[in-house]
Amino acid sequence: MKTESKHRPLLDDVLAEAAPADFERALLDCTLRAVRRRRRMHHWNRGLAVVGVFAAIALVVWKALLPGTPVKVIRPALGMVSSRPLPPSMIITTRPGSVAVVASSPKTFVLVETGSIMDPFKEIDDEQLLALAAGHPAALVRQGPHQAELLFLNPEDTNGFPVQ
Repeated sequence: MKTESKHRPLLDDVLAEAAPADFERALLDCTLRAVRRRRRMHHWNRGLAVVGVFAAIALVVWKALLPGTPVKVIRPALGMVSSRPLPPSMIITTRPGSVAVVASSPKTFVLVETGSIMDPFKEIDDEQLLALAAGHPAALVRQGPHQAELLFLNPEDTNGFPVQ
């Protein structure tokens, strides 16, 4: 407990002149009201905590003692699997020497090379064509601007003749 100081009466005199007459009573009433409100809230909080604990215990007991709706578990039917060895006619085996091996050497084959040629044939004109048929009667018949036919007058020359 605090002891009274010697300055306390002086402080009371200074405050007594500045404060209204019912100030101490109003201050005491306000303080008591705040303390009562705090005590009531403390009691309410404690009561709500107790109710919450009882509700949690009741919920746990209810879930443990009363089973829920049972769920039927349908298990699939088991299928039997059986095996047996294959007959010997279905087994494939290999034997050494059953495949003939062909060996080649550079002297047993000929290497043929091909390449692209821009124009493999040389086109000849009408005079060069008639020069090839020299000594044999022939005629060049035009059927259009880019189409011509070479006709031999002797039927033996149609099958070919030696060119000189």
